Amino acid sequence: MSINRVVALLTPLVFAPLAGACAAWLAEHFPGTEVSADQLQQIFIAGALVALAPALQWLHGWQKHEARLAAADASEQTLPTVSDEEPELEPADAEDEFDGDDDEFGLEFEDDAAVNGHPVASGA
Repeated sequence: MSINRVVALLTPLVFAPLAGACAAWLAEHFPGTEVSADQLQQIFIAGALVALAPALQWLHGWQKHEARLAAADASEQTLPTVSDEEPELEPADAEDEFDGDDDEFGLEFEDDAAVNGHPVASGA
């Protein structure tokens, strides 16, 4: 049994009445206080409610956690899988071949002319 089910089942059946009984016992036996039976019942109810608030917050947070896990599982299932096969490469076109007179941007130079005002160094 998961912890959220334990909290959901035992809080209203065990923990809330136990907290109410502890609060009522402390109010009745605390030195210097006199509590009537009607006030004792109100203290019991307040003690029980104090125990219910953290349990409800726990269950709300647990549901948010489960929703995040479900969303993560759903996103993992929708991701494309990577295949082990290598993609086929397309052959290069004849226009893409380097003929020696073009630079990488398609500009043609006839000789070692200046480019943007700077002389081009020859490779020889």
